[in-house]
Amino acid sequence: MWLPAVAEVLGVSVPDGEPPFSAVHDWHATTIGPLLSETLPETGAHEAMRALHARASAGEKIAEDVWRDALEPALRDLYRNAYPTEEVFAKASEAAGAFALSRGYSEVDARNYGESYAEMNTEANVRVHADANALANAAACANAFARASHEAYAATFPFAYVQACVLVSADARARLGAGLVASLTP
Repeated sequence: MWLPAVAEVLGVSVPDGEPPFSAVHDWHATTIGPLLSETLPETGAHEAMRALHARASAGEKIAEDVWRDALEPALRDLYRNAYPTEEVFAKASEAAGAFALSRGYSEVDARNYGESYAEMNTEANVRVHADANALANAAACANAFARASHEAYAATFPFAYVQACVLVSADARARLGAGLVASLTP
């Protein structure tokens, strides 16, 4: 079951048992979608996802390919923004600069080399991280949402998705926790 792991990440108490799957859609439509739309508004992908979840929460059956087509850009945007870009850049720049110094570069040239290397390396890592996670998770989530299957949803590791959401907004943990509890409350 997916709910205990998600509740643990968010630090909230939830009722025992599986809620109706409409609660999952409600949580995405009323809490996750608005949070990501506010935090990452550039692409509009999260607003599109929020709208699909609102329709599904109201009982509309949405085809798996429609879910996948909407999920992929939204997930790519989320994972790109959740990547620890500054930390990775700093480590790569420091390591490459130290390497250049060990090979006789001047301090200025070593710093420039380190920053140039870090920029290319970090950009590639962000892109690969976002693309790989989006492709894999879009297909799995599309299947779960189209089937309204708790078992399939649990297999998408929603706690990892929630952790990515927490990384892009300072108040995400509290908002997502409160929204989850509200969506589970009849």
